[in-house]
Amino acid sequence: MMRWIDDDQSVYGRRLIATGIDIDEAMEIKYLEFFNGKCDIDHPALDIERFIDENLRKDNIEFEPEATELQHNALGATKFNPDGSRLIQVNAKLYRQRNSTALKGRFRFTCAHEVFHALFHDKLFRSEGHLKCFEHHIQEDMVEPEKKSNDFIEWQANRGAAALLMPGSIFKENVKRIRAISHDHESLVRDLASRFDVSRQSALIRLQTFRSVAVREDDFNLENDGIDSYQDARKRTWN
Repeated sequence: MMRWIDDDQSVYGRRLIATGIDIDEAMEIKYLEFFNGKCDIDHPALDIERFIDENLRKDNIEFEPEATELQHNALGATKFNPDGSRLIQVNAKLYRQRNSTALKGRFRFTCAHEVFHALFHDKLFRSEGHLKCFEHHIQEDMVEPEKKSNDFIEWQANRGAAALLMPGSIFKENVKRIRAISHDHESLVRDLASRFDVSRQSALIRLQTFRSVAVREDDFNLENDGIDSYQDARKRTWN
């Protein structure tokens, strides 16, 4: 369960305590809210711009996709305002190239990264603040930092981004379906990346997170991988 603690060793004076499983479950709830509890299991890609525009408005979160002030010094940022509202910003250059083959995955991951900040890191600030995220912050393979490190917020946002774009139980169901057709590892990664509209690197790292890359065909087992069924996948309906 996520919880806040006072921490005088952090520059913020407080810290969000959250395991990878906590983050996965919280972001999967947000994902399912967007689909009203239902999703097409074979076409599970999240429209991240619609998600921010439609689902997060009720949380008093706005979206500035072409934040020119970030053009030279950050991929994305989240502003926390004194009235409790938040603003997700994305680098203007990145936004304008969001549909390019080279940067589409980076754009989607950056947006999802900022979503986690906006939803869960507001208590870092007493009244207002501005989290700017640079390229070294938004890394899909960032290792969980030492407890005394202030990089914990970026690790949490990266785990949250992966969990929002590739929700655990839905991701694992897709792995099983693809594996039922082929046990070729390269095809698995390629097909997962296509289904979730993420980079192959993102799909591979998510697989590794669940420890589900098989050495042999009979080694492939998604059970007991550190993430449970999440209350029987919250009784969701897949179309």
